[in-house]
Amino acid sequence: MNKHIILTRPAGKNQALKTRLEAEGFSVSDMPAMLLSPLPLTAEQIPDLAKYKLIFFVSGYAVQVFFNLLEKHGLQWPVKAFAGAVGAATAEALLHKGVSAGQIIAPDPGNTMQDSEAFFDELQKKGLVSFSDVLVVRGQSGRQWLADKLSELHVRVDFLPVYQRTARSWSETEKQEIMSALRAEKKVSWLLTSNEGVDSVFNELERYHLMQYCFKQRFVVTHPRIAGYVLQLLQKAANSCKQVGISPDINLCQPNDESIFEILSIS
Repeated sequence: MNKHIILTRPAGKNQALKTRLEAEGFSVSDMPAMLLSPLPLTAEQIPDLAKYKLIFFVSGYAVQVFFNLLEKHGLQWPVKAFAGAVGAATAEALLHKGVSAGQIIAPDPGNTMQDSEAFFDELQKKGLVSFSDVLVVRGQSGRQWLADKLSELHVRVDFLPVYQRTARSWSETEKQEIMSALRAEKKVSWLLTSNEGVDSVFNELERYHLMQYCFKQRFVVTHPRIAGYVLQLLQKAANSCKQVGISPDINLCQPNDESIFEILSIS
């Protein structure tokens, strides 16, 4: 099969999808665009969790790091607090950590949007008056839209950064693998799940002078904002190399393995 798929989600999130795609005959590379690493927080840097009515998590990784910190420092989940999840996968991670389903607020799994906006809609259904103090557990940045919306409604919002994200450079082996696929004119499909990941991938393509191949590649993304950002970068690249009449192949899917598999397996 003359098709190569590149999965760029963080390490540890791609193996099951990679195995399934390879079973269908696809050539697949597991090449995380970003490196995630916990921040070395002390017990004193963790706020008094009991004062928050809602603790919101931006990702499953945020859940993992947060609960590891609680265990490390002998702290307990506040039993009266609700847990907010940006999407279904994050809600599942909370369940695995022992948070009861009745305490979790998240977008419906069937909702095509799994993001801050969808979460905010769910929160409004619950009644914002119940959530006067909110803690957002995140990386070193992000989810400012949600914080701003809550602040407008007189909800106090604090942030707890628990991990950092850094762009990852390709290894020599990965570089050769990508160059080989592109020069063989294989149909290359990229899975991109964050704007930061898009920047990381496009920086590597520029670094190795491979941008001219991008206009024939396929980009599978998990949010309309990411789709818009990819389109913006492709148009910028086209202008730089005086490429006219480009028709970018950008496909949108939900941020779960089943939806991603369905899109990536379409020829």
